[in-house]
Amino acid sequence: MKNRTITAALLITTLSVTPVLSSYADTQRLSESANEAFPTVPETESTGIYTPGLTQTDYALTGSGEETTAGTLTEEEILREQQNRAWLEEQKRLQEEALHAQKISEFFKDSVVIGDSVAQGFANYAANNSAFPVFQNLKFLTRVSYSVHNAFMNISGKSKHPIYQGQQMYAWDSLKLMGAKHIYTFFGLNDLWGGTDQTVAKYIQYITRIQQEIPDIKITIVSTTPIYKNAKEDFNNDTIRAFNAQMAALAAENGWGYIDIASRLYDSEGNLAKQYCSDKGIHQTNAAYRIWQTAFEEYAEAHLDDNQS
Repeated sequence: MKNRTITAALLITTLSVTPVLSSYADTQRLSESANEAFPTVPETESTGIYTPGLTQTDYALTGSGEETTAGTLTEEEILREQQNRAWLEEQKRLQEEALHAQKISEFFKDSVVIGDSVAQGFANYAANNSAFPVFQNLKFLTRVSYSVHNAFMNISGKSKHPIYQGQQMYAWDSLKLMGAKHIYTFFGLNDLWGGTDQTVAKYIQYITRIQQEIPDIKITIVSTTPIYKNAKEDFNNDTIRAFNAQMAALAAENGWGYIDIASRLYDSEGNLAKQYCSDKGIHQTNAAYRIWQTAFEEYAEAHLDDNQS
């Protein structure tokens, strides 16, 4: 439906250009007619500046003027031509923007964001801003308290697996049903109580299991975001920075993507900035999720050629 809408819009734009081109052609014919009606005035002894729009009689009465060349347009015709050209250039710019937006949208086709309550907040933000190209195809598989540690728990009334099609499922099973080809994983805030090294090892185990179930799936790590100053957690922002450094290195080593959102949310002391925190803990405001949106858009911009190839 979205592709048909965009195609229809482009068709409407194309049809809209036709009257402008016709108007330009009419302008040219008016110019030619004017030149036939008023041929070039011979030189006179007195030389001055020719005033567009004067008839041959008016010109003679002035007693001065330079020779005009065939095809000279009046000021009104020149202005109209300039306006037509500006309009066409603006329509071309708008078409290029629409095509580029379509590419951003298609980049996230069959892509899924997986994560915890902070990622769930991004899902809520996306639902309220679905008109943006970045959110038109991006899907979400998130749940409050979800983590790479509890992702392997047996499914029960106490487990925290994301719900898909009305029931809890292991993420890899949900991803297969969703037809996922690219995942964006956001973990750490419910994991780092176990320490950096243990969390990295569990993260790798999680990704490995997904790759076993969906061998050709693409992986992009979303950096763990900082926490508010004095947040009541079993870890701090130094732990988060160390964890992100290890995950960024792993991404580079394994050919995974990496989106650094964390560094955009720090205050001057290296904590989650006040304007980005909604609860003096780990959860975030719409202002923070606008930063997420920009980061995802920039990631798509940088990898459009990768998708095409």
